Amino acid sequence: MGDGDRREVRQQVRSGRGSVNTLAAGDVGDVHVTNNYYRAKWAGAIALAMAIVFGVVYYLAGDPDARDAFAGGPSLRVTVQTKDSVMNHNGAWLFPGSLLRAGQTLHTDQVAAVMSKRSDTVDTYETTTLVTLEGNRSHTVDITGIHIKVRSKVTPAPGGTLLVYPSQGEDTNIKIGFNLDEPEPVPRNADPEGKAFGGRYFDDHSVSVKKGEIVNFGFTFQTVKWDVTYDLVLDEVIDGEHTTQTVTNGSRPFHTRGFASAYDQAVAPYSQDGSFAVTDRAKAMEGMCGRPCTVRLAQGTPATAK
Repeated sequence: MGDGDRREVRQQVRSGRGSVNTLAAGDVGDVHVTNNYYRAKWAGAIALAMAIVFGVVYYLAGDPDARDAFAGGPSLRVTVQTKDSVMNHNGAWLFPGSLLRAGQTLHTDQVAAVMSKRSDTVDTYETTTLVTLEGNRSHTVDITGIHIKVRSKVTPAPGGTLLVYPSQGEDTNIKIGFNLDEPEPVPRNADPEGKAFGGRYFDDHSVSVKKGEIVNFGFTFQTVKWDVTYDLVLDEVIDGEHTTQTVTNGSRPFHTRGFASAYDQAVAPYSQDGSFAVTDRAKAMEGMCGRPCTVRLAQGTPATAK
């Protein structure tokens, strides 16, 4: 077949990846395979993308500002363990309705079993909780203060059962106490059992949390007068920038209830063997917080926050 009347034949061949090879038939020397061009083009693009990714990673690895800008989650990871919902910790609780029949007594393990099956109890007089903080920023997080954000505050309604379980020993985790009866509660130094509050905690303490570092705080919140729901708010400084972080009791606010003017029942230990029986409100309260019942302050501590 001469050059003049040679017909150009084009054949399309599909590869397994769906690309198309165009072959010009008629002269073996004129066959062109275009896949090589596209392969080289894609290989160059991939190499450029990888170089950019490695450059960004290298940049972030050496710049804490950049790492923090891309960091996910809060500046401090928080875990909250509220202890007063279990019987092995001292405290007082409100149960809706009556807990015991007339003349009935319950041993400690029986009361604990009752509590474990109910989710409607409310901490009365005090709530004790352990808050664990873990640093989640390249820059150090300085905690400069902690304050209470009140969600609701009312006078405790009468009725229900007041169950009192006086202190069974020292809780050495407690560091900070809040007197919720103060007009503006402030974090105060607390004795190891959380039974007396002193001066402002941040007057003589500083708290800094580095990335990956873990810090534990034991808190006790006390009120005689109010039924309060509230959150904790951490005041933080990160690389000179001021911010706040709210801490809740899981998915709910913290909840502490003062003493009501009257109850359907008051239940407290009445004998050496630890059995619980119905008693009067005044005796139950005295076993928990003395007479008269108040949020106890260390000697020389002003009763109202300045």
